[in-house]
Amino acid sequence: MANLNLTTDSPLSRRIVRAFLNFLNSVEPAPGVDVEGLEVATECLTEAFKLDSSSVNDHTNPDSLVDIFRSLERTENQEIITDSAHGAISGDDPSSSSAQNAANAKLTEADDWMGKPQVSGVSKDELFGQFFAALEKIHFVRTMPDGNDDPVQLEKATHLFHEALIEMERSGCKIYNIDNLAETLKSQGNRAMQSKLYSDAIELYNCAIALCENNAVYYCNRAAAYTQIHKYTEAIRDCVKSIEINPNYSKAYSRLGLAYYAQGNYSDAINKGFKKGW
Repeated sequence: MANLNLTTDSPLSRRIVRAFLNFLNSVEPAPGVDVEGLEVATECLTEAFKLDSSSVNDHTNPDSLVDIFRSLERTENQEIITDSAHGAISGDDPSSSSAQNAANAKLTEADDWMGKPQVSGVSKDELFGQFFAALEKIHFVRTMPDGNDDPVQLEKATHLFHEALIEMERSGCKIYNIDNLAETLKSQGNRAMQSKLYSDAIELYNCAIALCENNAVYYCNRAAAYTQIHKYTEAIRDCVKSIEINPNYSKAYSRLGLAYYAQGNYSDAINKGFKKGW
């Protein structure tokens, strides 16, 4: 076989890896499979082969490994039919789930607020007051030279609150409190990530963190967003904070390893991140 001399930035290499990632996203993990390990492998391949929106020469629709191997299987089966006196060998053609839906499911954390024990709630006006007070702690609203709050930022804060409130009501939430509001903002951040609106995702995670400062998931999710815009120092800081909150949170170690890897710090990527995450 001829030596192809492929590199990680060649269109053919990217095409092959895209097909492989598409396959990973389209299958349902069997019981006992390390799902987070698969996610980390996906993130590492994406980073190593630079599979982002700047890959203009890549195919938009990746080849399907399932179709490729099914085609080979049909060829092999046809050869068996030719050589055999027995009946035809037919292969099932099960429909696979959408790769995008599978990817979206992975990005969404399993700790959905709807399944959590609910605590006492407050009125919508009280909740808005708590939300605004939390944003003041992170200086979300700037102070203008005249001493007044920036009206643009005030409007944005109000918009974020009302959008989250609408989603809470649409989801059937009957109790308004800080925890449920934070979870809703996190979920909105996850969807922004899926849409590659990374700055929007960071803003939503910022709000969730302002409401619940000791939630490891929120920091870890923000780290993923920072990694996507190449702010690796910020991503590392968030991963470290996530691990400080929950030393057993394997995804935080995995994302820490990915951030170190992206910096070229392979030793820390392995020893501080991937080894502990697995």
